[in-house]
Amino acid sequence: RRWIGFLAARPEIRNASLLLEHFRRGHITRLCDCGCQSFELRTSDTNGLEPLVPSAARGGCVFTMAFHTQEPQKTIEFGVIVDAAGYLQGIDVDYCANSFPMPESPMLVEPPFHVHGVIAA
Repeated sequence: RRWIGFLAARPEIRNASLLLEHFRRGHITRLCDCGCQSFELRTSDTNGLEPLVPSAARGGCVFTMAFHTQEPQKTIEFGVIVDAAGYLQGIDVDYCANSFPMPESPMLVEPPFHVHGVIAA
């Protein structure tokens, strides 16, 4: 919930509140156990829910954002993943390109140094 709430409050994501609604209507199907804090989600209740992106032949990453941390030479990266219907399928959250486990309370340096994707504002 921590990271989805963080992303849903970001001005870099167009219609970020919709991201939070996808999360609320879904259920987590897998938590990554490597220490990265990524998760997979199935949005089962899509009745009346607008997709994050139009449906396509396959899903994939529709948004990435990366921050430097206050610890020198360290980064935190986020990726928003959708299924073929355009509904939230998961969030990738990793620290230093998944080279280390996520710290307990990382301090992000604003603004993000990288923002890209079809749902970018």
